[in-house]
Amino acid sequence: MPSRADSDQKLQTGKNFELFAQKVLVIVGKGGTGRTTVARILAEVATKAGKRTTVIAGASGTFYVNREDSLLTFASLEPGDVLIDYLDEHGLGQLGKRLSSSGLASIISTAIPGIADLLVLAKIKQMERSETADLIIFDAPASGHFLKLISTPKGLAEIAAAGPLQKQSKEVLEMLTDPARLGVAFVTAAEDTPVKESIETMEKLRQEAGISPKALFVNALLPQMREIGGVAGSEIRKNSSAISRAAQYTSQRASAQRKREAMAERAFGLAPIEIPLVPKVELDDDDIKNLAEIVEPQIQVAR
Repeated sequence: MPSRADSDQKLQTGKNFELFAQKVLVIVGKGGTGRTTVARILAEVATKAGKRTTVIAGASGTFYVNREDSLLTFASLEPGDVLIDYLDEHGLGQLGKRLSSSGLASIISTAIPGIADLLVLAKIKQMERSETADLIIFDAPASGHFLKLISTPKGLAEIAAAGPLQKQSKEVLEMLTDPARLGVAFVTAAEDTPVKESIETMEKLRQEAGISPKALFVNALLPQMREIGGVAGSEIRKNSSAISRAAQYTSQRASAQRKREAMAERAFGLAPIEIPLVPKVELDDDDIKNLAEIVEPQIQVAR
């Protein structure tokens, strides 16, 4: 089984690489940087390539598409629901029904510290082992919660003497540390705080869990304004009109973004996958399709 150290030597240095080589792809990033957008884009790319894709939207039931696709399914992993499924699969369906009807499932699933996180990861492991999907995209919680999430199996495996708890913890750990089964993709905005937090999370992920990121997405990039309407950017900046001032501001922001992008690239050792800014509050399916066409050439998709 290849180790994470081995995988470090195989990180992509150009922009064209196979992102879907493993079955589980976890999308990680600071809140508000566009994790869900990237998950939607990658689901679009994967289904276009004919892959049966399942998107896990954490506990939020995040909206992804407004159309039916036979290759695309969704799962929202509420710990209480996962516990009921687990009981049912192990011949304890009646107990699960009682817990569900009484509202105790959610309480019990969070009663022991770390159990809720283990239940979610164990369900992902079960889905990974099944033949129901070619790719599982996990729109993970924000960075801080994600680090806690993946540290849970190791802690529980160390304190559980034996039994189902230890077995599940060890099996989840095997999935997390096997780059052939699970990969992590980071998402950041090209701003100071998101980039620094992404670098900090990435370093902790490597040190504490032995997991190296496979991809780095830089979201909401402004275009570099060299020319507008046939007029060079330098000439626009000399003009004092409102349009000129807006163009100058946008140009300065774009320049600052490129510096932050370069900072992330150096720290991660990965060529960023660039996603342009779409100036809308909510992205619709057409927006996602357009962004998928931009992202797809930057990765390889085995069909």
